[in-house]
Amino acid sequence: MSPALTLVRAGRAEWSRIWTVRSSWIFAGALLVVVLGFGAVIGNDASGDPSEITPGSTAWDGIRFTGMFALFGLVAMAAVIATADNATGGIVPTLQWTPRRGILLAARTAVVAGTTTLLGLLSMTAGAVVVWTFVPFLGLPLDDGAALVGEMGVVLACGALLGVGLGLATRSTAAALVLAIALLLVGPLLLAQLPYDWTLSVSTHLPGSGALFLIFGEGPSDDMTTTSARLTMVAWSLAALAAGGWRLLATDADH
Repeated sequence: MSPALTLVRAGRAEWSRIWTVRSSWIFAGALLVVVLGFGAVIGNDASGDPSEITPGSTAWDGIRFTGMFALFGLVAMAAVIATADNATGGIVPTLQWTPRRGILLAARTAVVAGTTTLLGLLSMTAGAVVVWTFVPFLGLPLDDGAALVGEMGVVLACGALLGVGLGLATRSTAAALVLAIALLLVGPLLLAQLPYDWTLSVSTHLPGSGALFLIFGEGPSDDMTTTSARLTMVAWSLAALAAGGWRLLATDADH
């Protein structure tokens, strides 16, 4: 069988594996509830006091506040999916079915990251619609929506790739989640509060700070830019994937 057909077959298997695991449906449902719930809260608050709305805002801006929650949910979901067959021992039959580990790596990365990113973007789009139902005068202009989806697509895609990479590298759901929380939340916030220049610099170069800047336009340092934030997130995602890919390709599956 050609590599292309093997990749397609492996991709289909990965897609089926995602949606035959109960945890995937739980994560997807929880993400949708959280995003729509926050959309309702934001919309209700805005309708109660329109004077607090920033001039020029649209319903799309309301869902920026759900961006970090969506990011955490997707990273966790990607990490859980990436480690699921290691936790159950299913990685052995998986490699028997797809012995070319490079193809398995490509299929798992593309399907898991693509699925979770798309799920996040659809959830946030639905959240914007919920905000709009409460404050219809804000509108849902397509150009603003396309711009926001593009911005959030970068954040969510990098987060999903980070989750897959950490999952493949650690082969442990708990370890992958702990590392993700440290890199996206605890590390940036803690280091930014310490009274040292070097801790602020380290905080600025963590993926959580990059995500924060891209979503809200603010970060721990005034030196951050959109380009630097994107490069930070991309670099961490690629580093995590490189580590995870090396472990999948070079070490025994059950170790």
